[in-house]
Amino acid sequence: MALHPFTLPISRRSWLAASAALTLAPGWAQPAFPNRPLTIIVPFTAGGSSDIGARMLATELSRLLGQPVLVDNVAGAGGAIGVQKLLRSAADGYTLLYGGLSESLLIPLINPAVNYKPEDMLPIAMVGSTPVVFVTRPDFPANNVDELIAMARKNPGKLSFGSAGIGSFAHVMTEVIKERARVFMVHIPYRGGAQILTDVISGQIDIGVTTVTSAASMIGGKRVKVLGVSSRQRVAIIREVPTFAESQSLKGLEMQVWGMLFAPPGTPAATVARLNAASNAAMELPGIKAMLAKLGAELPSLLSPAQAQAFVQAEQTLYRPVVSRIKPE
Repeated sequence: MALHPFTLPISRRSWLAASAALTLAPGWAQPAFPNRPLTIIVPFTAGGSSDIGARMLATELSRLLGQPVLVDNVAGAGGAIGVQKLLRSAADGYTLLYGGLSESLLIPLINPAVNYKPEDMLPIAMVGSTPVVFVTRPDFPANNVDELIAMARKNPGKLSFGSAGIGSFAHVMTEVIKERARVFMVHIPYRGGAQILTDVISGQIDIGVTTVTSAASMIGGKRVKVLGVSSRQRVAIIREVPTFAESQSLKGLEMQVWGMLFAPPGTPAATVARLNAASNAAMELPGIKAMLAKLGAELPSLLSPAQAQAFVQAEQTLYRPVVSRIKPE
């Protein structure tokens, strides 16, 4: 399973930042867009990781674009209702979506009843990247991913893992890992992720699959043990934990829960380019970098619109074989 070819070298980051600065500099000719407030749809309730990320981005985009950027929480159907609202919006760049892996890609691949496909959304820029962790109770016998895989091979069907529901990113990612490592663990779906860590600690399930951000407080308090992290590099707040890619069982495997800014299809190219430049510039600001590090998230790759579209297509290639075997709830 190949790594994603979208991690940009430092020189490329510097070029993109300089390009964005020129595009947004007050002394340069500016396009007519935007001349009124923008709205970013968050397809979940306020207070979650998507909402936090979108509000950070909205604050900086407002400053960079010179117009208010509002956040509209449109929750329901695992994020699908928010996506559907985007696709009903005018293709003028004033209504955007802060979309993640689950609602933007996995849900439409698993459940055609949502009436949209990943290709129906126009990627503008990557604006979030959070690795997944495998956590377990402190006295669990395995201490890393290789030891977990060895246990699972010796005890097929006896180990369990919890996710935030059938078709969630945690479910699908773990199915990819099971296929890659040739092991069988029992999936325990939850309705949301709040109870997973509690049940891991009490021993109701063996493994919790969640993001670093969601597990940060439990990790910091030593209430759970982290077996591995899915990022390409080790995460600062859990520097001692090896990545999946470092293991022998999952060597080279990298996965992430990403956030992407989307527009409706047909949005003018000049508008997309301006939003892309502003979004990439925002991601390079010290305040956002510091907040991402505090949350255990990564600085996302600064992609052009074409690269963002290619990234989403590559993610489809990675996950489609697995999700084709998952039946929707």
